[in-house]
Amino acid sequence: MSIFILRDNVLATAKKVEIKRERDLEDWLENSPMALVENEFILWIDRQPRAQDEEGTIFPDLLGVDSEGNLVIVEFKRGRTPRTVVAQLLEYAAWAGKLPDSEIHQIAETYFDTRDGYQGKTFSDVFMEVFDMPETDELPSFNNVLRLFIVAEDIPSRISQVCRFLRTSYKMDVSCIAVSKFHTESGEEIINMEIGVGDEDVATSKAQQHTSPPSRWTGDKPVKQVVWEAVQEFTDGSVGVEFEIKQILVLIRKDNPDFKRPTMDGVMIADTVNHPSRGYHQATEDRYWRVARGKYRLYDPAKDRVGSDGEAS
Repeated sequence: MSIFILRDNVLATAKKVEIKRERDLEDWLENSPMALVENEFILWIDRQPRAQDEEGTIFPDLLGVDSEGNLVIVEFKRGRTPRTVVAQLLEYAAWAGKLPDSEIHQIAETYFDTRDGYQGKTFSDVFMEVFDMPETDELPSFNNVLRLFIVAEDIPSRISQVCRFLRTSYKMDVSCIAVSKFHTESGEEIINMEIGVGDEDVATSKAQQHTSPPSRWTGDKPVKQVVWEAVQEFTDGSVGVEFEIKQILVLIRKDNPDFKRPTMDGVMIADTVNHPSRGYHQATEDRYWRVARGKYRLYDPAKDRVGSDGEAS
């Protein structure tokens, strides 16, 4: 696979280079909570926590939660991924699957003290702030589903086959993402991430559908367009009509019953002019205005302004 940069109508080649340190992968994803899953924001709650199991101490690379309260575990590997990575990931899952809500809160709050903007805040406050939940809403129940990710430079087909088997036959939400780094002659660095396993549906029984994990959107229209059309229907194009995400979800689910909240998180962040988390995602279109936590309306460029500090003015 070749990567090119388009300059002055000419394709310039970007050379693939080796990722020097596994720590670099961790840094990139930790600082880019919307890079792991397209159109989703992951709230990281710890990096390499000291987790105890029956055999001793284990260290998951990144631990997070999505907007539905599902735990996210990421294991990074530089170079060619060893066969032991699947067993390693399952060890982490066995530990994380037993975490009660209280311990999740404690882990997160300890980690937040090391992160700019989160110090001194409770897990509940950060969760509701990041996922823009109205103050009248209650937190979701946590740890209903584990979402497991292998992120590596080279993922052998044998590992992909095992993860696909776990995903499609044993209802485990396991994904494999291959990462490549490229340098251009002018010194630019490009990171390419490709999903090897993760687009397949996770097999779920009827009894488990209420705790099924968010799946990647595979509809005919892009998520952005689906959300935009639902907002237009709800507001009838009026900037004076306010809405909540859950109200838009109700409309979307009329035609797409499996559409889940995390699927639209990234779209709302990227397209909301004054969203507090927009800085984590490259701005795309100015479509929505955040009126208050969890409440939006259509963006009115004639009167809506954002100050230099990112706050509405």
